[in-house]
Amino acid sequence: MKITLATKLTLLRILFVIPFMYTALIHDKSMALAALIFFAAASITDFLDGRVARSMNEVTTLGKFFDQMADKILVDAALLVFLQMGYVASWFVITIIARDSAVSGLRMIGAVNGKVIAASWWGKFKTTFQMFFIIFVLFYNVNPVFGWTLNIILMWIALLMTVVSGIEYFVKNWEVLKD
Repeated sequence: MKITLATKLTLLRILFVIPFMYTALIHDKSMALAALIFFAAASITDFLDGRVARSMNEVTTLGKFFDQMADKILVDAALLVFLQMGYVASWFVITIIARDSAVSGLRMIGAVNGKVIAASWWGKFKTTFQMFFIIFVLFYNVNPVFGWTLNIILMWIALLMTVVSGIEYFVKNWEVLKD
């Protein structure tokens, strides 16, 4: 099994979670900036790994698996940090984790039945927007230029996109659940 450059970038995204969480949970302006930098760098690897894989013709099953897993680990870690810090409610985090778990389960059922359920445009956009929301909240901690109200609006948009993309996966792949 060959580990491609794209897969290494994806694994780097997972590794960034540790210093991100450590710095995010320390209530200090310099650590808040470090958390923002770690999360932004990890988010950039999400953009880069797919481009590298396609440009080098190295799209692999392992890479596709790790990419989705890395996205979920990164976003969920940030949301759990925000939950611990009191920035988001538990129902918000549970909704996002439940949607991701349901879609992962759908993909597993599809795989057992020989169907690959690729990431949809809505799913990709949802992940990008969730990362944008998280970066915005982290930026707010460093420099509260905008009011907290904008964070709440972005949170609701991220939640709506999460639910819509989850519904889309099930509507488009409903036949996978039929026995």
